[in-house]
Amino acid sequence: MTPDAGFYPFSKEVWQAVNTQAMNALARREYCREKSQIESVRCVHLEDETEDSFGRQVWFFEAFGVDPVGRNHRLYGALDFTVQYGILEPARAALVDEPQHRNRFLLSVIRPSHQQIWGAPSTNVWVRLTLAFVLFATAIWMLFLWVSLVG
Repeated sequence: MTPDAGFYPFSKEVWQAVNTQAMNALARREYCREKSQIESVRCVHLEDETEDSFGRQVWFFEAFGVDPVGRNHRLYGALDFTVQYGILEPARAALVDEPQHRNRFLLSVIRPSHQQIWGAPSTNVWVRLTLAFVLFATAIWMLFLWVSLVG
């Protein structure tokens, strides 16, 4: 958890938006909205909005979900929001059975993988082979074109 996230005074609208998105995450997994409960909602990561980048908030929650058969499930959720021009926009949501999986979600938000697909060694091989084939095919085509014009 980032230090600022635990003590930041969030408005009533923010709390309502987070609770609504948490309930929507339960509904997407087909848990009953009326019987399920959201509890222990807290902000665990907070990045303020700056002039050159949007802000970000990550919220964790626990829930008791009731499935269509009527069984209770203990669930752990994570919600990722972007703050764009002062407006909270939902970005991603995760609902898992173990709290450890929720921490992986947080790590993917805090430290995203910056390795681009073009930087992977296997991609370099295929790109180089494709370029070599294109150059080879162009050379063969130019040779046939030159032979047909000269001959």
